[in-house]
Amino acid sequence: MNDLSVLFLLFLTTLAWGMGFPISKVGIEYIPPFTFAFLRFFITSFLFFIVLRKHKNVTRDLKEHLIGLSIMGLSGITIYNFFYLYSLKLTLASNSVIIASFNPIITTIMASFILKEKINKIMSFGIFVSLLGVMTIISRGSFGSIIHLSFNSGDLFMLVATFLWAIYSIAGKKVINHIGHSKSVALSTILGTIYLIPFVIFENGNKNILTYPTAAWGSVFYMAFVATFFAFSVWYKGVEKFGASKTSIFVNLVPVFGVLASSFMLHERISTVTILGGIMVIVGVIITNRAKT
Repeated sequence: MNDLSVLFLLFLTTLAWGMGFPISKVGIEYIPPFTFAFLRFFITSFLFFIVLRKHKNVTRDLKEHLIGLSIMGLSGITIYNFFYLYSLKLTLASNSVIIASFNPIITTIMASFILKEKINKIMSFGIFVSLLGVMTIISRGSFGSIIHLSFNSGDLFMLVATFLWAIYSIAGKKVINHIGHSKSVALSTILGTIYLIPFVIFENGNKNILTYPTAAWGSVFYMAFVATFFAFSVWYKGVEKFGASKTSIFVNLVPVFGVLASSFMLHERISTVTILGGIMVIVGVIITNRAKT
């Protein structure tokens, strides 16, 4: 596959991720969050299982890295989806996607403590700009609400979700170094799906999933096939082709597509404060990522 083809697929990947926010919001209008997450990742796990059959030493790698893979599964699949999906129930999808784009900053900060990665002055400035952007969105431009701790709970849920994804990313670095991207993502997804089962039983009871409407199942299938299996497969192909730093630039398109999709699909009104905060987040992420290289 030539460079131009991979670049085009990376563009489609960020479009898929951005659209995933409003599409997920449609799904959880009908399906409880844990059940939605389980259905999505059960399908994805089946697809990843087929991929794993082409790899060697899968059982051995699972046993040797079970703790790391479990941390990835719990933080990136099981617990993350509770906060991610409830965020979508409680706030605008456009808010959620912009706050989610703050993740590279949180990952950088956590990596400095856990992995002892250094943060220079330029990176610190980028972190400050992004943080100010997130605070602008969460406070709705009224910083007095920060002092009085008056926030939209959905925005805070998404902020917690970004911390969980940062844990997933950091735990994944060590595992990926040993067994590679494909196995790490596939095995952690399968484990995270298994860990969802008790929550689904508690949440859903005896409700018949076959009664869910077409829109709900369309949301599940989109998130399973397009936003997860296709997107992650293409993403790591991009990492292999261009390297992590160059590929990560495409992530900055996700909030743009997410906000546009939320406005078009859900008719969400995007405020000036949200746009300003989003620009600050993206600019801060770009500054921080460039300072790393």
